[in-house]
Amino acid sequence: MFRTPDLTALSQGARTFFLWRALPLAALAGALAATESLPVGLAVLAAGLGIGALALREQNRLAREAAQYHLDAERLRDYTDLVTDWHWETDAALKLHYSRAEGHLATALSQRAVQGRRLWEIEGLAPAHGDWEEAHRQFQSGQSLQLHLVLQRPDGTSRHIELLGRPIRPAGGRFAGYRGTGRDETAFVQSTRALRELETRHREMVNHLREVIFRIDAHGRITYLNRAWETLTGQPVNQAIGQRVLRWLSKDEARYLLARMEPMLDGRRSAMQIEVRTGTGSASARWLEIAIGARFDAQGRLESLSGSIEDITARKQAEATLYDMNAELERRVKRRTAELEASNRELEAFSYSVSHDLRNPLRAIDGFSQIIMEDYGDRLDATAHSHLGRIRAASQKLSTLIDDLLELGRLTRAPISRAEVDLSAMARAIMRELQAESPERNGRLAIGTHLMARVDPMLARVLLEHLLRNAWTFTAGRDMAEIEFDARLRNREVVFHLRDNGVGFDMDHAAQLFKPFNRLHDQSDRSGTGIGLATVARIVARHGGRIWAEGSPGKGACFYFTLPDPSH
Repeated sequence: MFRTPDLTALSQGARTFFLWRALPLAALAGALAATESLPVGLAVLAAGLGIGALALREQNRLAREAAQYHLDAERLRDYTDLVTDWHWETDAALKLHYSRAEGHLATALSQRAVQGRRLWEIEGLAPAHGDWEEAHRQFQSGQSLQLHLVLQRPDGTSRHIELLGRPIRPAGGRFAGYRGTGRDETAFVQSTRALRELETRHREMVNHLREVIFRIDAHGRITYLNRAWETLTGQPVNQAIGQRVLRWLSKDEARYLLARMEPMLDGRRSAMQIEVRTGTGSASARWLEIAIGARFDAQGRLESLSGSIEDITARKQAEATLYDMNAELERRVKRRTAELEASNRELEAFSYSVSHDLRNPLRAIDGFSQIIMEDYGDRLDATAHSHLGRIRAASQKLSTLIDDLLELGRLTRAPISRAEVDLSAMARAIMRELQAESPERNGRLAIGTHLMARVDPMLARVLLEHLLRNAWTFTAGRDMAEIEFDARLRNREVVFHLRDNGVGFDMDHAAQLFKPFNRLHDQSDRSGTGIGLATVARIVARHGGRIWAEGSPGKGACFYFTLPDPSH
């Protein structure tokens, strides 16, 4: 489209003509003049050479200017090609007689494809909006053109073109057509469309939020609100845009809000969260949680504020209700604690009564029975001796039962003081005591090493003593009593077990083992009061553990229990 004359070639031709034609003619003229007069000939030759030198210098200047002109033309052509994809030109009848297209437009808008056609006669080319009527008006006006066209290609794709044109008016001033360019703006249109779709989706998402999203300029005027504003205030968004935000608050609320926002307004903080109560004293009072951030320019001046407003009235009401419930719960706990402390005092008084008032009659029964047997034994027959023996045994057993009940109550109320306890050493000490009570018995004891637990030492002693005494008692009928105490890790939990080869029990009655006064064996053949395992279960429970048992009649029993450490 851009054609420039080859001025460099013209300049080179002029120099060649001067050197090979003009200079020889000047030399010939000087020679002829010298035949008449030597000084005249030399003057003519010198003048010719001077004129030649001046002419050569002028020719060199013109050559440099021609080269610069050629370079500028090349630059202009390159710049034009870089920013446009289509060069076109029409005649006065608006028919295309020149077209050069590149890239995606090369085939559909080539010289051969559009030669002699008007723009609206090109197949697949149409305005991006509306029809050709607006384009016709622009063409008829004879003014500069700016059109946005869409080219439908044979492969089904489309290209968006921005067309620019200027009228051609030669020196005579008559309209001779249009000359212009076209730029393939498909990528720009697609990115703009994608950006608009993204903005639409973002706006829809923001409008569906329950929180009010806002933006305020540096003068405190609202510049953006989502639809949640209408739900919060009952007023249309368009009425709030441009209004000062403080007009929606009372003077006291506005002063409070500005005081809270002061660290952010003076640049000390970039964001903050504020709770504000609006409409105080009215039926429409609300609690609002405002999350707000500030934006500053390069000079540190406030540009805008933006954030969200959430109606937290329901949450505040729930918090108030919860506070009232907690207060009521604390009052109930204090009342129940007082009642429990009173019950404990009554229980302690009852325990004292049992310990003293019941023991005296039992001691009297046991003591007078013994006196009768010692002082009048020779006058009593065997039946009387048997009855008195049973009376003494029953009174002694009842005294032991009272002791066990008192111990059970004491263990329930006693505070727990945990310490690291070696259960292995404690079990060995207890077994030595049991074997000392029955030296005639044979027993095989297997106790794991370093069975450590963080428990109350006194309660741990009571627990092991009851379990080991239970095992020692119910293995009395064996020639060799076998008792094992050890621990295993099960499901990341330490489980202790105590196994014996005693009489065992029926698993159908296992649930009754740890209840007070429930005995699974004949009370006449074994000692005990039925309180021991209940005491064991109470101690394990107070340590936050579990206890269970497995057994089979005649094949022994195994008791499992856990003693978790609350610090772990």
